[in-house]
Amino acid sequence: MRRIGGIAAALALFGVAPLVAQYFGQNKVQYSSFDFRIIQTEHFDVYYYPAERTGALDAARIAERWYARLSRILHHQFQGRKPIILYASQSDFQQTNIIDATGEGLGGVTEFFKHRMVLPFTGSYAELEHVIGHEMVHQFQYDVYSRGRVG
Repeated sequence: MRRIGGIAAALALFGVAPLVAQYFGQNKVQYSSFDFRIIQTEHFDVYYYPAERTGALDAARIAERWYARLSRILHHQFQGRKPIILYASQSDFQQTNIIDATGEGLGGVTEFFKHRMVLPFTGSYAELEHVIGHEMVHQFQYDVYSRGRVG
């Protein structure tokens, strides 16, 4: 019986080391330093850098339009402004340190704890509209969950 307990303890102890080692060599490389500015709307703080001001203004309008649509459908309003962080390209987006997983197929993400929406502007307004709408649904979900009720 002691032997089985010892083997189980050894497996538990040494079985963890390979899991921790899986992250080695996967540091996120940041090639650029971004000088973010903020556009404040009624419900959002849109963070952008000067190279993408026009896209950021359009993203702010799209976000407010989606907010009006979803708040009417869900009967829920945000308390305070939610952050939207807009990158000028997919490669810039992949450098973000807000989230860990940013593969090429990822169109955007909404962080659970701070309700930050992070996305790249690829130049396609149809894609920007789609991703903002999709991620805003998550912002509503997280807001409802964190406040404990709808309405």
